[in-house]
Amino acid sequence: MNLLLALVLLLLPVAFCYAQNDDLGIYHLQFADSTNIALVDSLEEIAYSDEEKYEMFIGGISDRVSIPVSVEDALYHHILKNKSRKNTYYRIRIFFNNSRDARNVSETIANTFTTNFPEVPVYRIYSAPYFKVTVGDFKTKSDAMRFMEMIRPQYPAVFLVKESSSTI
Repeated sequence: MNLLLALVLLLLPVAFCYAQNDDLGIYHLQFADSTNIALVDSLEEIAYSDEEKYEMFIGGISDRVSIPVSVEDALYHHILKNKSRKNTYYRIRIFFNNSRDARNVSETIANTFTTNFPEVPVYRIYSAPYFKVTVGDFKTKSDAMRFMEMIRPQYPAVFLVKESSSTI
């Protein structure tokens, strides 16, 4: 992000710029002429998106920032090159069992978790011979650990897993 931020600052001939990173990982740039621009924290969010998100990103800043064609082409080719790359997430396993009633128990646990934490994705899978319920899509291990400690009182047997998923 620092490279992209530096690139934007070099492209804009302004006397004063203030950059602030919010909790969502978005840099908000405010210039002396009261122009505001928001940039994502990393090219990863853009690079693994589909072409529409790329076009929305380029279209959203192109009216405020002059982007050289070579930079736009390089970003577009980076996106195409990394399209099939897998994302790695940290998730929390809250249930793991192969008993006779594991299917029903896993469904109950997944539904209860969804009710208590509607904003956190829940993955219920069967990988012979185990039924598993895994929650969350955390980019960093520290975020996953923090959430795991928060839910440990309700789910004492939780543990951290690292999983990959394709971006396509």
